[in-house]
Amino acid sequence: MKTNNNIPQGYKNSPLGIIPQEWEVKKLGDVAESFSGGTPKAGNNEYYGGNIPFIRSGEIHQKNTALFLSELGLAESSAKIVEQGDLLIALYGANSGDSAISQINGAINQAILCIRPYNLLTSFLCSFLELKKNMYVAKYLQGGQGNLSGDIVNNYIIPIPPLPEQQKIAEVLGTWDKAIEKQTQLIEKLELRKKGLMQQLLTGKKRLPGFSGEWKKVKLGDASIFLSTNSFSREQLNSVKGNILNIHYGDVLVRYSSVLDVSKEDIPYINEQIKYSPKDYVNNGDVIMADTAEDEMVGRCCEVINIDNIKVVSGLHTILIHPIIKFAPKYLGYYLNSERYHKQIISIMQGIKVYSITKDALKNTIIDIPCIEEQAAIANILSLCDHEVLLAKQKLSKFQWQKKGLMQVLLTGKRRVVI
Repeated sequence: MKTNNNIPQGYKNSPLGIIPQEWEVKKLGDVAESFSGGTPKAGNNEYYGGNIPFIRSGEIHQKNTALFLSELGLAESSAKIVEQGDLLIALYGANSGDSAISQINGAINQAILCIRPYNLLTSFLCSFLELKKNMYVAKYLQGGQGNLSGDIVNNYIIPIPPLPEQQKIAEVLGTWDKAIEKQTQLIEKLELRKKGLMQQLLTGKKRLPGFSGEWKKVKLGDASIFLSTNSFSREQLNSVKGNILNIHYGDVLVRYSSVLDVSKEDIPYINEQIKYSPKDYVNNGDVIMADTAEDEMVGRCCEVINIDNIKVVSGLHTILIHPIIKFAPKYLGYYLNSERYHKQIISIMQGIKVYSITKDALKNTIIDIPCIEEQAAIANILSLCDHEVLLAKQKLSKFQWQKKGLMQVLLTGKRRVVI
């Protein structure tokens, strides 16, 4: 049954739209206390290296921190202590608007706001802030630029269901959180196992049954040539026009995969308005390497699987490596992404904040080459590992979408829980 103004029976209008009659709507600052922290003076060694975890905005979801404060650093700065179970919101940085329940006791800096609600479950509030994050970012950060503040966050309008309903909603969503956490841990284990196998198989420390011969050591410049690339920015590309796929260095770094099947990936196209006649297309089995990164990810690469001969070019800040000797499919991609090879990359990279590598230096790096049959056997094992990780990630995505769907209906009151 509905009322005359089309509001369902048992519901009412509110600043958040139509919500259950029993729910209230308040500003976050009216139902919670909040505070942010500070940063001890950089360069003072007495302030750092203690036993107090120093949580920065990118670490609010984590159990570990990169920095630790001393008692003196805490006392002589604006850093503030938070406790496990407190709600943390990232105010600045790439993850502005993210919220998480702290997994540790520690200190926070000025880029984090700690929220301690009254008569409101922290887990319920965290879920609601997660649901509305994109709305907050769009409203207050103008396309992701700028910072949030304590005043902005405290003026968020939030729903307040009766406490028993909050508890039941948190319990339902918590079931999915546990499944997501368990699946995430499984992925970490599978990736760690793959990393261990790469360390053993790609160094020859562990030989597969039936193989025993010596491996050849060859300079990369003797085993391959470098083909041409382009320098188009992301703004010059799109995903709906053109007939040439363009693999940007960001595509390599974000995926962080040794193999890239271009027929199954969402890769931008060259815009049709750009009159571009490439000198070299990417061939099946070529390797695309990122030659620039803000950290030691520089040199990460992926071997391209392009059996359908799709038109693909290598883009901004990439090096296109074309083998001139025969390799088993996927072997070169796995080898050039191994920790063994990456140690050579670290020795040749240049820069301070942004690192880069040159083709001339890359030519002199050494690769280890077993016989073609052993290459194929190694690549097959690592490919199976990748497949296991892929299936695990697909299952994780399914759990995340299921949770998101539940959040949409439970946290807005469109679907009520049985108490």
